[in-house]
Amino acid sequence: MVLLHLLRQVGLSPEVVFFREPWQPRKYEFQERIIREWELLVHTWHPECSAMQQTDDEYEVQNVYAFNRTRLTCPTGIVEPVEDLPWVCTLDILRRPKQRGLVMPHFDAIWIGHKGCDTDQVLGGDAGTRVEARVLPQEASLLFPLRDWSHEDVWSYTEQYQVPYDAERYEKVNGKWRERPDRRVNADYVHACTRCLDSRPDAPKFVECPKLGMTIENVADKVPWVEPEKLSYMQD
Repeated sequence: MVLLHLLRQVGLSPEVVFFREPWQPRKYEFQERIIREWELLVHTWHPECSAMQQTDDEYEVQNVYAFNRTRLTCPTGIVEPVEDLPWVCTLDILRRPKQRGLVMPHFDAIWIGHKGCDTDQVLGGDAGTRVEARVLPQEASLLFPLRDWSHEDVWSYTEQYQVPYDAERYEKVNGKWRERPDRRVNADYVHACTRCLDSRPDAPKFVECPKLGMTIENVADKVPWVEPEKLSYMQD
């Protein structure tokens, strides 16, 4: 939101690439309101492929999106199901619709709002912001204008310029902004079951599946997993 506000302040009206998940649409009420009120031109599409990631009891589905001749990654964070909210099977997330890519020949720059202090819950890292720009010959260059901003810088700007924010996702506690810890309306996460996908050596071989209502085997060795070296730019 801060990056979009900055670009609009200098007279740019960028088209927006929206990595929207198809599940739990209530989590997108804020985004849909901003799209309407700011009259944004928004593109979204399906990933080229998806694969699992796990660190201890933290799971993600990493999605690879093909953009012209560039490949971008965007994870689906996973949180445990809760009784009063809809949830989805993580195998269904892996089986989401796929497509080869999006062709946007008029794009010559992609503005990315990641900061150097942002980290992936599974991989860690700095979201690829070790450079100000990643120049891709004959392709749209990736630009990171907020790479040196802190979390506090973002919230200071948000308050000073009254940039809209998702009040159901963020809260101010003792003078400091944070994400609400329950992640109930956090669009970066899907409430999903991962019981049969625990890849740790001591994981149970059989689990109770709440979707099927029966005992099933652990299928962690039967699904695709991210090859770490392919995402090394994200890691610490």
